[in-house]
Amino acid sequence: MGFLKKLGVGLVAVLAAVCLFVFLCAVNPDLTQSISSILYGEDGSSGLIGGKVSRDTSAAALPAGVSPTATIPGQTSGGTAIADLVPYTPYNGTITTIPENVSGRTGFVPVTGVQEQLSDAQAKEAAKTVEKGSTGSDLEFDPTFYPYYSMLDEKTQSLYRQIYANACDVVSSFAPCVEVKTDQVQNAFEAVFADHPELFYVQTAYTEKYTKDGKVVEIDMAYYTIANDLETARQQFEAAAQSIEESARQYPDDYSREKFVHDALIEKVVYDTAASLDQSAYGALVNGRCVCAGYSRGFQYVMQKLGIPTYYVTGSSGEDHAWNIVGLGDGFYNVDVTWDDAEPASYDYFNKTDGDYAGTHVRKSLSVYLPACTGTQYRNLESGAPVQGEGEETQTADAPAGSSDFYDPYFDPYINNDPGQPLSYDKEHPVKTEDDKNKNNNQYSSNAAQQLEALGLKESDALKNLQDYYADCKKQLVSCGKGDHTFYNLVPDTLFKTIESEYGTGKYRTGYLDSALKTIGAENCNIVIQAERVGGGYYRIWHNVYVW
Repeated sequence: MGFLKKLGVGLVAVLAAVCLFVFLCAVNPDLTQSISSILYGEDGSSGLIGGKVSRDTSAAALPAGVSPTATIPGQTSGGTAIADLVPYTPYNGTITTIPENVSGRTGFVPVTGVQEQLSDAQAKEAAKTVEKGSTGSDLEFDPTFYPYYSMLDEKTQSLYRQIYANACDVVSSFAPCVEVKTDQVQNAFEAVFADHPELFYVQTAYTEKYTKDGKVVEIDMAYYTIANDLETARQQFEAAAQSIEESARQYPDDYSREKFVHDALIEKVVYDTAASLDQSAYGALVNGRCVCAGYSRGFQYVMQKLGIPTYYVTGSSGEDHAWNIVGLGDGFYNVDVTWDDAEPASYDYFNKTDGDYAGTHVRKSLSVYLPACTGTQYRNLESGAPVQGEGEETQTADAPAGSSDFYDPYFDPYINNDPGQPLSYDKEHPVKTEDDKNKNNNQYSSNAAQQLEALGLKESDALKNLQDYYADCKKQLVSCGKGDHTFYNLVPDTLFKTIESEYGTGKYRTGYLDSALKTIGAENCNIVIQAERVGGGYYRIWHNVYVW
């Protein structure tokens, strides 16, 4: 009996202590947070209990607001376990090798929330005065292009829609449309910023105000000063993106379009840690100066417009860093435009697997739930220097007429000897043998004057250099004016390939098109180029244009 009595007294004492502890935590949230930090660490993984970061993606291990099931990119409907569909492995999270030429080319600033606890009186006042703004309840986000949204649970998705809608309306303060805690707000903001590079005018920082019991009652967003004239900024942003997009659409497939966008950004952007809007797609596309976050968001936005699934990835490369994941035919690939824009420019980080990135790139936060990069079909297809280097190397202005140096089977499908027929492109076009090449080249290398005369052309009509070509194109386009027109130029084969390069990189726009459209008073123009090999080492380049 004495033992049972002591046991009963002990249980009562323990129960009383537990009740007192719960009461103290309830009235003092800071105490709860301090104890949590001791047990689990500040990041939830480094305390007495947290230990090493786990790759377990079960419901118990997921961050608050992240759903254990999600519609993953490439899936059309339904929920599938994240752990089953996104087997990304961070290679122990160890950064081992950072090449010297890309060292320090980071600069990504993580989404940061400032927390402010309100008094009871302040909380009551906020409940009266702070409105919800737009809740975005009618918005939908395709998981193929907005994967971060699909990672969230239903409640956090509601907050995501509200953040996005209020950002579009440039609302500074709003009350959450659902009851959420601070960690859910963090995940919602991270997801919105990762999915939407078009919010270039929103700073990656916010303030959340919460009550003693941890309920968030007000969220404040910060905007760059460019938001003061947002209509103009959006016009500039869209025009810059559209210029690259339209040039990229001249290419026949997603891979060649992706490569063009990659190269165009390398040509356009300068890595600059002191630039304004350095974290923003606007910094890359309009200002041409930014850090890794700007490169990645600019690349993501143009690729989205092209309909190619492209995701913004955050993690570490010794320091906080951002890059992209691109979905092509057989899977997903890593792309780091920032590091490819080092000295010398390269394709060293273009379309690589997670294995290729081991030791240099480690995903963090919500990015670990993006698809693993295991594609191989479009890996390591490029070498050498992109854009500037390729453009200089492929021009053969000094090659003699009839030289086989000008022949490039990639352009052959665009050669149409009947300009009256629509231009077609055959992906399966065979690469010709050396005998075929020599036969074709020699066929058109003799009796130039006679062959041209048969078509009503003269050698003296041929344009000698790129400047003459651009001047002639502008003159003829302006003469045509608005509407549907066709005109042609006669060029030697030595100039033909240079012209092809100008269209491939989009330089023709500044070469003559933009100036011609301004003179005409038109906003845009569609151009289809057809090349007719007319003999004697010459091409006739047909321009089928529609100006409006």
